[in-house]
Amino acid sequence: MNNPKISQALTSGLLAGYGGKTEFKTINREGFELKSSHFENGGILYHDEWISGGGQEIVKVGDHSFTRVYAGKVLDASVDVIPKLIYFIQQLKDKTRLFSNCQLSEGDWQYQYKIIDTECDITSAKETIEYKNKIVFVHYFVMSPC
Repeated sequence: MNNPKISQALTSGLLAGYGGKTEFKTINREGFELKSSHFENGGILYHDEWISGGGQEIVKVGDHSFTRVYAGKVLDASVDVIPKLIYFIQQLKDKTRLFSNCQLSEGDWQYQYKIIDTECDITSAKETIEYKNKIVFVHYFVMSPC
């Protein structure tokens, strides 16, 4: 499902969170302590909840709802990956974590997002960051209408 409004909602919410424009909260869901980010703007409702290792984004635009779930982690704790992840996401904006492949390099760092499979309206993808030709971060995504 490559709906431009859903893509824009996912991108806007993600960039707002990584750009420091949402308040991160700690919430308790049935005994699990999660982090949460919430964003509303111009008819877009975006909510993200995660723990170390994975989470779920949910968006709503008009009558359309969509979810993007993700799982993965930093594979090498000796490398400061998260600032690079934020940098790549902010540079690529709506070119990543959606419905097409993309990549970006900067010095020793390489970012890649690759579609694995699409079946009906469900898409799966893999995101990696390499540092000095070694994978140091991986996330898997599944995206689906609700």
